[in-house]
Amino acid sequence: MFVDRTSRLILRQLRLDQLMIVTSETRTGIVTTPTLHNQEPGGGSVGIRRRPGWFARLRKLIGPQLMVGLGIATAVVLGWTQAPDAHGQQATLTPTPLVRPGGRFEETDLLLLYSGSWTQMADQRASGGVYRRSNVQGSQVQLTFPGPNVKWITSRGPDRGIARVWVDNEDKGTFDLYSPGEEFGFSREWGGMNGETIHTIRVEVTGQRNGAAQNAYVDIDSFTIVGAYVAEPMRFENTDPTILYGGAWQVLPVNGASQGTVHRINTSGATAQFNFNNGTVQWMTTKGPNRGIARILIDNKFYEVQDLYAPSEQAAQVFAYQSLGEGPHQIRIEVTGTRSGPATDSFVDIDAFIAPSANATPQPTATQTLTPTPSPSVTATPTATFIPSATPTIPPAPPAMRDARYFFQTSYRIDYEPFWNYFNAMGAVDTFGYPISRTFQFLGCQTQFYQRQLMQQCGTNAVQTMNLLDPDLMPYNQINFSNFPPHDPAIAGSAPGPDTPGYGSAVLSHVQRVAPDVLQSASVNFFRTFVSTVPGTNMVTDPNFAALVNLQIWGFPTSGPMPDPNNRSFIYQRFQRGIMHFDGTNGSTRGILLADWFKTIITGRNLPVDLASQAQASRFRQQYCPGAPAWVCRPGELPATDLTFAFEAQ
Repeated sequence: MFVDRTSRLILRQLRLDQLMIVTSETRTGIVTTPTLHNQEPGGGSVGIRRRPGWFARLRKLIGPQLMVGLGIATAVVLGWTQAPDAHGQQATLTPTPLVRPGGRFEETDLLLLYSGSWTQMADQRASGGVYRRSNVQGSQVQLTFPGPNVKWITSRGPDRGIARVWVDNEDKGTFDLYSPGEEFGFSREWGGMNGETIHTIRVEVTGQRNGAAQNAYVDIDSFTIVGAYVAEPMRFENTDPTILYGGAWQVLPVNGASQGTVHRINTSGATAQFNFNNGTVQWMTTKGPNRGIARILIDNKFYEVQDLYAPSEQAAQVFAYQSLGEGPHQIRIEVTGTRSGPATDSFVDIDAFIAPSANATPQPTATQTLTPTPSPSVTATPTATFIPSATPTIPPAPPAMRDARYFFQTSYRIDYEPFWNYFNAMGAVDTFGYPISRTFQFLGCQTQFYQRQLMQQCGTNAVQTMNLLDPDLMPYNQINFSNFPPHDPAIAGSAPGPDTPGYGSAVLSHVQRVAPDVLQSASVNFFRTFVSTVPGTNMVTDPNFAALVNLQIWGFPTSGPMPDPNNRSFIYQRFQRGIMHFDGTNGSTRGILLADWFKTIITGRNLPVDLASQAQASRFRQQYCPGAPAWVCRPGELPATDLTFAFEAQ
């Protein structure tokens, strides 16, 4: 259920003399609450159900200001008649009562915050006949609730994988959902919690499975909370004055849209900005044949890119951004004017934003000229205004030229000429992945991060890649619950020295012996991947060149091949500068995106709990401090380093 933004204004500007309190109680599921009613035009009434005992205890526990921040209403919506808005639309301002029979939150409940890739499935054996499914590593769903216990309802079957569960950020371990037969209604329960405080449960797809499973799917059927009460999120429609638009957006009718219309534009650089409180926001949009690519920025920092193309029209598409921390935040949707191959245009739609609460006064960024879209005005007696605390002002990051060197996929450009030349000569995106930083000074050298590699030039020396897996940088064996082979000193020490006669041939013979193409009948292609990474090399006609240039990308093997103990379809091999990954489900061999993970160590953004634990003592851990001198948190540990704007989108 949503509470409209306009309803929120009325909650703040309540005229108590218009309320009629109904003293009888209504029983809805397991939640017993009084019902407050107000007569609407036309004789109807609206009700908002509250559990008074729990509500009073929570208000006493966390205070009235945080109650506002959580979006928990302390009054009831008035009845009123609203004039049509500037586009002739009659807004619907009546919130729906909170009804969750038996405390059950179905998989489509808007209080469930999904991230990653999930697919809606239909099966009459599931609760409500539908469920959501994913096998994409890192996909998550989270529910915030007060209550003493929580039960996750899922399914088991021959194609199910392994899930990991956290309750209140405590790792409850992994759960193997494989079963030789289909089993719906399978559940796991956690209890013993304080029923008067807020809790969270988070389920993550590991992408792993046991040897008998055919795939790694994890299903979300529902959650059940005993004594559940959850503050309703509020929906801020596309015509809401808190959404600030930059550009000539059109308002168009769309079937299935939240209130029947969306704001739409295809002009590069157009923006939609929304300021909100607390750490969660959802963007509701559409997908379709003529939709393009949008960039999402949170608090003026690049967050991700979303491709909104779909072969058919899809309304009510929701992207969730969570765990952003307390305090005021800002989300900005930027139109890139680009599209993926099948799309016929590059339109981006704004249907609504969903958040626990929004800033009382919109606060546009200094770098944009934004025009709010007209919307209905409401006049009422003011009672209170929520004013967020001030946050430090950081100057806007300098933009980059949009040309062949700019990558919309990650919003970074390869500015530095030596890096651009090296990038193209060594295989470009196939070798390095996309750039994920600006060019900046790192440990005394010009450096740029790519998804798989760190590229450096120290003084007048040649450009090279760093040994990312060296002990000082990233010597870790588990990342986001993937298990990599540890460094093997015997293998690392057996590499031929540079003074070995026929050095190139010796290198190739050593790598072929240690990194085979076939392992226990599996075509892992580790040696073939090593020798063919850089285009234009030929190990037969010029073994020295083939060895030396590919050593620049991979370095020598430092382990033997090793299957992931939690997923036998994945086989890894460690090198000095990367980890090769064979995926038995599709027969591909690629490099792990290691530099992406190293970036999470430095910034602390999206840092997996297992990697954070291993990097606890690292001098690189959470060193990115925007606004600090050189944007370095502990400069004594990173000499000759300037991170200013290093990881800010261009």
